[in-house]
Amino acid sequence: MSNKNYAVISMINYGRKPIYFRSVGIVIHKFIDGDWRCVLSTSINPEERIPLYLQEATGLTDVALLNAPSFSEVADTILGALQGCILVGHNISFLQYHLKTQFRHIGYAFEMPQICTVRLSKKLIPNMTSYELPYLSGVLGIPYDAAASLEESNEATSALFQRLLALDENEEIITALLQPNKPKLKYRIPKHITEVQLDRLPKTPGIYKFQNEDKEVIYVGKAKDIRKRVLSHFTATTEKELLLCTATYFIDFEPMGSELLALLREADLIAKLDPYYNYIQKKKHITYLIVPIRNKKGILQLKVERRPFQHTPTEIFLKRSLAIERLSQLTEKFELCPSYTGVHSVKAKCSTVSFSTCKGICREEEALEAYNDRVAQALDHLNNENENFVVFEKGRNSQEQGVVLVLHGVYQGFGFVDKNELIQGTSDLLHVIDAKEHSYHSAKIISAYRKRNPYKIKPLDSEKQTN
Repeated sequence: MSNKNYAVISMINYGRKPIYFRSVGIVIHKFIDGDWRCVLSTSINPEERIPLYLQEATGLTDVALLNAPSFSEVADTILGALQGCILVGHNISFLQYHLKTQFRHIGYAFEMPQICTVRLSKKLIPNMTSYELPYLSGVLGIPYDAAASLEESNEATSALFQRLLALDENEEIITALLQPNKPKLKYRIPKHITEVQLDRLPKTPGIYKFQNEDKEVIYVGKAKDIRKRVLSHFTATTEKELLLCTATYFIDFEPMGSELLALLREADLIAKLDPYYNYIQKKKHITYLIVPIRNKKGILQLKVERRPFQHTPTEIFLKRSLAIERLSQLTEKFELCPSYTGVHSVKAKCSTVSFSTCKGICREEEALEAYNDRVAQALDHLNNENENFVVFEKGRNSQEQGVVLVLHGVYQGFGFVDKNELIQGTSDLLHVIDAKEHSYHSAKIISAYRKRNPYKIKPLDSEKQTN
């Protein structure tokens, strides 16, 4: 039998670009002690409603998956089952892309050598009418039913792979398929950069720093794969890249464990170090704020203003539409006058029919002090009652996890904590994070992350355990 370790994988997935994929089931078989054994078989809760077509095709329902673990909860188990193995599957590139996408969204880098039983079959059993699993199973006498369960499908793929292994004498075809493609790009390594510096670059998420001959940082970048990203600079032909590479004498790096932490660390370092070649993040960025203005009658009005970003501990908005939406929420929640918050664009008295929240300040039917007090409450809510949440990401090694903390809508910083350490409430989190400045870029990074990963945002309750 082969001296290589193989893991045969089957999955039920759905989704398409640009929306990332979801899995609802996974089965893995491995060759152990002379026999193929199932080492993992589980349903997966996609944490959202599954499409109707998938329910009809598989018989799975939202209720059936409700108590199943999420992908993030079984991620370590999957990685453990696959460790040191060559991934095998029917159309394995498709399955591995699904896995890579899902691991990426929980902060894991996933890349494994793979063997596709479709490609292997074409090499070892040429001129077949079809290479679909049902057809190959029928020709080779492998038990398989079109309505087979995921476990039965994986057993059929495992049996097919065993037959193919028997046909591949000395595993010459498999060895050839496992050979990496020759790189097409030619690297123009700057003469100042030594091979030792390049060899020490890790293939993990993090940030890298290009330094000049005086070891001053001239460029900071982030990467999902530090080594791959650094080398990509040495294939570019733009004037900026050529000048940057010529000026680079040393390369430093910091593994961060996940893309989110790398992005936040990059923004922090650029703000602190002001590297010469980081042009984009040096620009003055415009944000939108909700600000109070007292009019001639003494009434506090709220309006959206366009201002250059300032490091203030208050909620900022990257788009005017988001600020207006938030202002509308405040108007309704605190029963403010739409004419004095800009929700009602016409400078006239509010209609009690169209704007029932207004208590009559615009018609002089409400006391000035009472109205201004509610405006003050709205501002206090805006600055202090925004969502508190924490994000747990993959750490720099398997024993730790990254932590990002946001309080009242304001980014506080990030840090790393041992996976076994009990974190309870805000005070514990404040002790483990490295405090950072709330900036335009950190706000933009976290806002984009929330849209892509809503299920990873953990609302923070200081009275309850958070991990």
